[in-house]
Amino acid sequence: MPNPWDERPWAAVGEKSENDIFVAVGKALSHWELVEHAVAGLFTLVTVGTYFAPSAPVLRAYSSVGSTGTRIQLVRAALEGRLLEWKNCPLGGNALSLLNECGGWSARRNDIAHGLADRFADEYDRGWFLIPGIYSKRGRNEQGKVDYRYNAKIVDEFGARFLDLHNRLNETISAMGEWRRIAVG
Repeated sequence: MPNPWDERPWAAVGEKSENDIFVAVGKALSHWELVEHAVAGLFTLVTVGTYFAPSAPVLRAYSSVGSTGTRIQLVRAALEGRLLEWKNCPLGGNALSLLNECGGWSARRNDIAHGLADRFADEYDRGWFLIPGIYSKRGRNEQGKVDYRYNAKIVDEFGARFLDLHNRLNETISAMGEWRRIAVG
C-alpha cells in the first residue's frame, strides 16, 4: 500500500477566489511549522535531555541546517545514537517511524510552499488551484504538464495531516521525556 504522502491529488474543481487558496496555504504551512518545532524538540531531548531549550547551543546549531530533509537525518542520527544508550526505551521505534513520516510529508509541504495560485479559465472555468510553478522540475513532467492541482480542500487536508503528525510527535516526545526522567535520571 502506498504511503498517504505519496498521493498528489488532482482536483477537478477549483475555488471561486484565489484567497481561498491563500488561506489554505497559510494554515497548512503554519501546521507544518508545528511539525518542525516538534522535530527540533526531539533533537533537544536526545542531545541535551530536555524538550526545548531555545537558547541552548545545540538548538542554535540545529537551526543552522538549511533543509527539512537534512534536519530529519540529523535528528535520526542523534536519536539512533541515543537509543544505543537507552536500550530499553519503548518509544524509540515510534519516534523513528514518526521521523519517516516527517520526511514523507515534507514533499507535500514543498508542493504547498512552492506552489502558486493559478486560474484555469478554460471553457469550463474550473477556478483557482495551487499548482507547481513553471520552473519546477519536481512538480511538472518533461512536457511541462503539472503533476498536481490542489484546491483549498486538498491543501486543508494536508494541513490537518501535518497537525496530526505534530500532535503524535509531541505525545511521543513527552512520553520519551518522562521515560528518560524516570529510567535514566
